[in-house]
Amino acid sequence: MAVNLADLNFYRAVNPDLAGLNDPEAFSHLINAGVNEGRVFSPYIDLNLYRAINTDLAAAGLTSNRQLYDHLQNAGVAEGRSFSSVFDANFYRAANPDLAAAGLNNEQLLDHFRASGINEGRASAPSFSVSFYIAANPDLQAAGFNFQQALQHYVFAGIREGRMAAPGGPVAPPQPPPPPADPGNTPGTALNVGTLIGTRAFDEFVGFDDREDYYRFDVSSPMNFNLYLDGLTADADVLFYEDTNRNGVIDSGENIFTNSRRGGINSESFSRILAVGSYFVLVQADSEGRNTNYTLRLVNQTSEAVDIGLLNGTRSFSDLVGRTDPRDYYRFNLTSPSSFNLTLDGLTADADVILYEDTNNNGLIDSGEDIFTNSRRSGTNSESISRNLPSGNYFIVVTGDEANTNYNLQISATPGVSPQSTNPINLSDSAISEFTADPLINPRSFNTANDSAIQTFTADGNAGSDLTGGLGNATANLLLKESFTGGNDFANLLAANPVENPDFSQGLALI
Repeated sequence: MAVNLADLNFYRAVNPDLAGLNDPEAFSHLINAGVNEGRVFSPYIDLNLYRAINTDLAAAGLTSNRQLYDHLQNAGVAEGRSFSSVFDANFYRAANPDLAAAGLNNEQLLDHFRASGINEGRASAPSFSVSFYIAANPDLQAAGFNFQQALQHYVFAGIREGRMAAPGGPVAPPQPPPPPADPGNTPGTALNVGTLIGTRAFDEFVGFDDREDYYRFDVSSPMNFNLYLDGLTADADVLFYEDTNRNGVIDSGENIFTNSRRGGINSESFSRILAVGSYFVLVQADSEGRNTNYTLRLVNQTSEAVDIGLLNGTRSFSDLVGRTDPRDYYRFNLTSPSSFNLTLDGLTADADVILYEDTNNNGLIDSGEDIFTNSRRSGTNSESISRNLPSGNYFIVVTGDEANTNYNLQISATPGVSPQSTNPINLSDSAISEFTADPLINPRSFNTANDSAIQTFTADGNAGSDLTGGLGNATANLLLKESFTGGNDFANLLAANPVENPDFSQGLALI
């Protein structure tokens, strides 16, 4: 569903040459001319900020103001993307429990703030609370500003003047990065990217007369980091260093942190978790100094993840993955066990989807956090995941291939189900060791004959005798020995031969 971005009364007020236009005329002017002219049409919308923070849009070919306007209206607001210094849907929902309880989606939250929330003085963004802004600036009180006027003052003057607008909050959201300079040929002359937020892309060259390009960036909080080097016409490699003493150079004792050295014109890439610190990237021509252009992308995936918040009901998203944007991240949380369903479709090239559980709740996909489940069908086939999930925090990662593809992602959660668990039954010393255990349903300690669990196994070809030996004499006599070929399961065996009156003094392997 599209949301109306334009405030036509405001548009006429700040553009005096349009004062005589009626609403249809003003809207026609905005769409056909005003947006691309860079005219301001709402104090709540900043297309320059939208462009700077959401760098994947430019990679997808959305560069003009009109293209950004249409994307924000039709998808960006609903996806929870950043577009304003005074409004953040996820913050607004969290800061106002009555709105969260009402189940308002991101578009409805924006409409509520513009129609009611601003006049009620509600906090609306990490860096902006209109009530705080008026209270902290006596000159605005003396001028008799109402909340609407105070918001406009902040947007058009307060940010530039460096005024504080929220308790302990930043003065303003991150500003657009400066145009990139030419990367230097030594660590001391490295192009300083600054603190890495979102995606930074650089189109450059290495070769016979310019063999090395250095980049430097800072990490202000732990992040999931991805690096991509592509667009090559000759071999080039990428090396990555940590500036452990943060002195701005690569010292002799600072070893290569990680590197990617694929041969030929193959793209280079790697992913890892970065701690707070300073880092260097070195793009290096091959030993013969053959000339090649390249595109280097440094990605802070943690800052780019779409924060869905509490998933309750159905949410839909549309975006692009592929060569220009290999991964899209989404995160959500569940406060109670829920039935989870995911569908990824509308593909024109191959894309896959992976679900992770953030088991330590640190907001990162750690190296020790295994893939919870995934769907990796080939080609343009739709992907899907259905699973009962326990309460917790989760990441969804949509991954692309060499070709770009649009996609539609739909996820839903219905509370009130018992979750599946990935914890295996701990088998006793006499238990079955020849089988590979799949995940269980509801594992627990087994103390009485009323306790049960379900476990599936794959066999090595001697399933019947292995199972008999593993369960011990008391229960083995009740099972029929059968031979299965490798890869079959025991569903039919158990259905035909139920275990009765099990002896729970034995080490329990399977019920």
